[in-house]
Amino acid sequence: MKRKFQFIRIVLMLTLMFKLTAAGLFFTGGETSEGTAGFVKSALAEPPPAPGALPVRDVVEDPWRAERTLYQSLQDKQKALDLRESALKEEEKNLAALKEELTLRMEQLSLLEKRLDERILKVTEEDNSRYKDLAKVFETTPPAKAGVMLEKLDTKTAAIITMNMKRDKAGAIWGYLSPQKAVDITREISRTMNAAVN
Repeated sequence: MKRKFQFIRIVLMLTLMFKLTAAGLFFTGGETSEGTAGFVKSALAEPPPAPGALPVRDVVEDPWRAERTLYQSLQDKQKALDLRESALKEEEKNLAALKEELTLRMEQLSLLEKRLDERILKVTEEDNSRYKDLAKVFETTPPAKAGVMLEKLDTKTAAIITMNMKRDKAGAIWGYLSPQKAVDITREISRTMNAAVN
């Protein structure tokens, strides 16, 4: 009986040891200290990496993040350049339209200037014709009466009539003008002749 009792004790001890061992393995991850539990303990016990060593990358970090950022900034710059190019093209169209309008207006002004020059020339010819006719009238009028009439005219008109007269007829009338009127007419004739030369 003693033997039986001792045998039961040994079996109980072995059973208890087995249960304790099983419980210990359960709490340490189910393996011995040489397995995964030992690896975890040794990894936790490792010192941090030395300065200058390569950093550990996060597994959720995007490896193409810098390239994507660069690509996005290039796309943004391309859009900005496209907008600027379209604005420049629009401005170029506006400038071309303005140039065309200015060219058209310059042609119209040139045509108007030509018409105006023709009109001025015609009026000048008509005026010259009238002054020549008036000069003939003054030439046929007796010098005393012609002198009185010239005296009453404005200086410019009197000078133009005198320039269109024959010299001998103008000289005969000249004696019937007041000295001041004769000087004024002479100055106007001189001024007109200088303007024609220049």
